[in-house]
Amino acid sequence: MKRAAPFLLLPFAVLFVGKTLAAFAAIIQAHLSIHYDVWFEIGMVVGQVLFQWLFMLRRTWKERLDYALILFFVSTLGAILLWPLLLWNRSSVPIALGWFFTVVGIMFAAHWVLVARRRLPKLLCATWVLYRVLILLVIVKRP
Repeated sequence: MKRAAPFLLLPFAVLFVGKTLAAFAAIIQAHLSIHYDVWFEIGMVVGQVLFQWLFMLRRTWKERLDYALILFFVSTLGAILLWPLLLWNRSSVPIALGWFFTVVGIMFAAHWVLVARRRLPKLLCATWVLYRVLILLVIVKRP
């Protein structure tokens, strides 16, 4: 039962992350090529797990599940770190973007530490960034 507890929290974490990122996206919606909502974010979080697992095909199922928990932890951390911005300022795009990229930097550092602690390949850190960049290329409006 102790091992299952983190997985029981996943739906709540995904919903929390989804709602938080949808609230953030409302600030920058004019710069997005899609309507970014909770369902898009949920798809992005689940998509990230599946994308990352492509680079873990030779790893055990336990390692893949542990890594999925790392991804959900890092995403939840990012959502928590966005809340001060959402409570403080809901209109300034430059401030929102500066805050967002600071949060992404913290998320990357946490991801790096957790991947190293689990002795997983550092390639997962690069593919974590690659996935996020690919998503940005899809959702950001081009001039």
